[in-house]
Amino acid sequence: MILECTIKNFRSFKDKATLSMLAESGKSKVDNITTSFLKDDSEVRTINSAVIYGANGSGKSNFIKGIGALKYLVSESSDFKIGKDIRCYEPFELDVDSLDAPVEIEIQFVLLGIKYVFKIAYTGKVILREKLLFYPLGYPAILYERKFIDDKNDFSSVTVGGQLENKKIPNQVFDNQLFISKFGSDVPHDQLTEIYKFLAGIEVWNTLDKFDIHHLSRNISKKISQKDHSKYASRLNKLVRVADIKIEGIFTKELNEEEFEFPDEIPDEIKEGFIRDNKLRTFARHKLFKNNEYVKLVEFDFARKESEGTKVLFALGGIILEALETGGVVFFDELDNSLHPKLIKFLVRLFNNTVTNSKGAQLIFATHEVTLLDKTTFRKDQIWFTQKSKYGCSELYCAKEIDGLRDDTNFELWYRTGKFGGNPKIKEVEFIFENV
Repeated sequence: MILECTIKNFRSFKDKATLSMLAESGKSKVDNITTSFLKDDSEVRTINSAVIYGANGSGKSNFIKGIGALKYLVSESSDFKIGKDIRCYEPFELDVDSLDAPVEIEIQFVLLGIKYVFKIAYTGKVILREKLLFYPLGYPAILYERKFIDDKNDFSSVTVGGQLENKKIPNQVFDNQLFISKFGSDVPHDQLTEIYKFLAGIEVWNTLDKFDIHHLSRNISKKISQKDHSKYASRLNKLVRVADIKIEGIFTKELNEEEFEFPDEIPDEIKEGFIRDNKLRTFARHKLFKNNEYVKLVEFDFARKESEGTKVLFALGGIILEALETGGVVFFDELDNSLHPKLIKFLVRLFNNTVTNSKGAQLIFATHEVTLLDKTTFRKDQIWFTQKSKYGCSELYCAKEIDGLRDDTNFELWYRTGKFGGNPKIKEVEFIFENV
């Protein structure tokens, strides 16, 4: 589980911004909290979900993109060739001092009963710093650390801490690669590979990105097609039927090559690749009627015939059910895209429920859907806001920081009336036509 995550000098966040998943003391909405006991006998209480509100362009999406940049570097940088640019280097561009400064990202998390802190700083060419600490006995110890010295070589040296298990590992890494990324591809290691798997396994998705939704849907379809995931498929069936009660069930099947039609001028290798990637298709069963009497079940191609909201729910619901099964972490940007407010609240409730979320899975998402700010869904330490200063810098703050706020406050009313900030400041409509 994540304890907190921090970004600095990334996109609109010039200064350090930290989102904490640590729960405040108090007994409000106890189902929204997971209590864990660490190996050092300490107790940690974390919130199961957090929501980020803010005006358009205020930075809420950029914060989630910052976590996506961390995941990208962990998952992909081991394959970077020498000298390849680090594409996710996106510093704050409205201050001359930050234009060439490093992006900094830090994440604190608990894995197998131990607290870890992972920190990186990077530019468009090199990883300047990378540090992994853990707290096996309640105080920090370095597992490894790397610092960029100069550009005379294409690689950096790594210093290994005394408490790292199995020190017979490479102590050098190319300047544009994260050291931790090597333990998911090149170098198996009992301790570091588990950390890699946790960081690379953080899910970050933008629901407005049709490629993201398509890619995610394909992965979900592959999973429900496998017999050893029948329980997962059954739960996803029930979840999708929440969105469309007329769906009787969903299933997958492979299409035959004859069922694909291509123009004659398409090369054979392109046809073969398309068929390979798309032969597994998802279908929905619907009832067919005659004179209001049920006749039989008919099959609808899910991608072509179902509504956008149902398709989005299939993709997001699939990854949410995976997180609930494993205790994973999911970030969504624009969760309200194509989904009814009641469906969004339903998805949030899956995390804020001890029966459906027995393993402490976490959901962090950005939205404009204010109906979630009723008295029943969130505690004040679960609600976050972004806003921009007059210098174009995004700021991130929590509702718990606001004086006079209690967990039984009407959060929606406070937000609509601007008491939280984070709302767009819109003038009267006539100003658009003034002095033109």
